[in-house]
Amino acid sequence: MQMTKDQERNKPKGISKPGKKKRRRRRLFSLLVLVLVIIYMPALWNWLFSSSTEIAVIRSDTLEVSTPLTCVFVRKEQLLISPGSGYLVPTVPYGEKVGANQEIATLISREMRDIVENYRQMEIELLKRVISEYETSAGSERKIWEEAIEKQIGKLADFSNSGDLSDLGSVRNSMDRVLEARARTILENLGSDSRFAREKEELERLKNSQAKSIASVISPASGVISYYCDGYESWTPENRYSITIRDIDGAVADETGSEGWITPTEIEVKSQGQYGKLVTNDEAWIVFYISKNMAEDLKIQFEKHKMNQKQLELQVEIDGLNSRIPVVIEGFGESEGDRCVVVASMNRYIELTMDMRAVKGDLIVQSVTGMKVPVESLVNINPVDQTADIIVIDMSKARYRRVRILAKQDYYAIIENLPEAAEEELVNIFDLYIVDPRNIEEGQVIDQ
Repeated sequence: MQMTKDQERNKPKGISKPGKKKRRRRRLFSLLVLVLVIIYMPALWNWLFSSSTEIAVIRSDTLEVSTPLTCVFVRKEQLLISPGSGYLVPTVPYGEKVGANQEIATLISREMRDIVENYRQMEIELLKRVISEYETSAGSERKIWEEAIEKQIGKLADFSNSGDLSDLGSVRNSMDRVLEARARTILENLGSDSRFAREKEELERLKNSQAKSIASVISPASGVISYYCDGYESWTPENRYSITIRDIDGAVADETGSEGWITPTEIEVKSQGQYGKLVTNDEAWIVFYISKNMAEDLKIQFEKHKMNQKQLELQVEIDGLNSRIPVVIEGFGESEGDRCVVVASMNRYIELTMDMRAVKGDLIVQSVTGMKVPVESLVNINPVDQTADIIVIDMSKARYRRVRILAKQDYYAIIENLPEAAEEELVNIFDLYIVDPRNIEEGQVIDQ
């Protein structure tokens, strides 16, 4: 029913349609949002574009620059030749030093091998029983043996504390010799009325009967004994510069590991056949190859040192060896493709590397201390003069600073200021810098 004109005039004026109220509220809300956006726009802009900026502090540190290498060892090695056929029984353990004309082994003929073996087994059994019987014996000599054993135990403790167990075998051999010498001394001092008298006489008879069939093998020179020949003894110090990349790769492929480098119980030999070698431990050489680019940098360092009448001394890390080997760069060999041969001398750890011929590792080219930053924080890098820009924060603003890259390895670099840089352009330790400088403008405000 439609309203009459009188009814419309009598309608309360405060009542309006619901749609008008909603529109009015929406307009008010939109106006409020607009005001808030205008007020907080700078903060919003800063949050969107500056909150992801990673900031770090420049610190002083040491960076080692290294490059992979593949190498072979060249030593002063003299082959040991057997004076006859039969079985050689080493009397000096592998890795021990011997003097010229010192006995290093005994040669037993094949015919007398069983007699000698029986004698040795009888002697061992008798010495064990003597030790067991007279373990608690007293006397002035007891203190001597105890001190000798304690000395070897002390060495064992030193090796354990240092973590270097490379000479552990020498302690065991020394301990065995001390115990055997002690047992022999006790046996020799026993009188004719002891319970071991008859066995002692039988042992002496066997010893005399087999003595004529045993020949003493004498060392022709002084050196460190090794009972293993790998076929590369022809690599001598004189021909070290003729070793090629192909030679090195071939030796690596032939490397069998160190499990064969032990003191054998006996060695079957033929007359004039080789059974081992003597290694002179005053000097040896490492012949290795590295990338051609790194070799070019190394040549520059080498020539600079040579002009100043100095030696270029570096360090080599060998896989499986805890110690770093100090080396002196002597020269360079052939270049093939992207690889180049380098020759270096060494006068330490020769005995420690006697069981190695061809190995892999790393050459420590540089060890530089200075301001260390991630490589990704450097921009506008010039590879010619090794300069770059780093963005530091000065008074909450981004400032570009030109620096020189002293060294670079993997993810990090060592930088220094340019000599001509003004004082206000210098970069210092503990300065704040932008880790990822992408999209950062000069003078941009950085929220810290």
